[in-house]
Amino acid sequence: MIDKLEYTNIREVISRVLRHPMLQNFNLEAAIQYAVDFIRIMGLPVIYEDRNDTIDIKDYRGKLPCKVIQVIQVREYCSKRFLRAMTDTFNEKQNHIESELSFKIQGDIIYTSFKEGKIEIAYKTMKTDEEGLPLIPDDTVFMRALELYIRLQCFTTLFECGKLASMAILQNIQQQYYFAAGQVSNRYKIPSLSEMQSITSMLHRLLPSNTEFSRGFKTLGDTEYIKQHQG
Repeated sequence: MIDKLEYTNIREVISRVLRHPMLQNFNLEAAIQYAVDFIRIMGLPVIYEDRNDTIDIKDYRGKLPCKVIQVIQVREYCSKRFLRAMTDTFNEKQNHIESELSFKIQGDIIYTSFKEGKIEIAYKTMKTDEEGLPLIPDDTVFMRALELYIRLQCFTTLFECGKLASMAILQNIQQQYYFAAGQVSNRYKIPSLSEMQSITSMLHRLLPSNTEFSRGFKTLGDTEYIKQHQG
């Protein structure tokens, strides 16, 4: 079991995959999606950070930041009074009196017991790079397993399209991946199911907006491009 880890950009693994002669023209968007699938299957040893944000409330609701994994505390912005988590259904808004500030979260929406205003939330999120992609453990075992999973999916696609000369090539990748995946599962403490659901939801919210998708990842690893698009 590993307690302390260094982290690196997920592009490190993707660039390794794309160096394979048969995969140089593979769709990079698909490679990213395979990486997300691997995280969903195996779990991702994440490094959390604490953040605070303000949210405008209109008609009893507001939109959570896309990076929220777990909400820790909620308080009303002006009075600094903390809201309690609702345990009942939130249908009869008029039954909530002023002294009972409360909230409820459904998906990426937070509902409050007051109609208009502003709240502050303290929450946990996972560290990402400057373009919103997740940081992954800079660990040979984890990175090798992720690389093999992406290669396995790519070679499976090639085999199904009749572009792979031998079934033995695919079987060899399968055996390597299963061994590496077993090493990962023994090596890391994996987040809970609820945490993983939050993490994968966050990734799916982030990935479609990532600028490299629309650019065909032509700027993958381009330091100058990253600098120009920070913030």
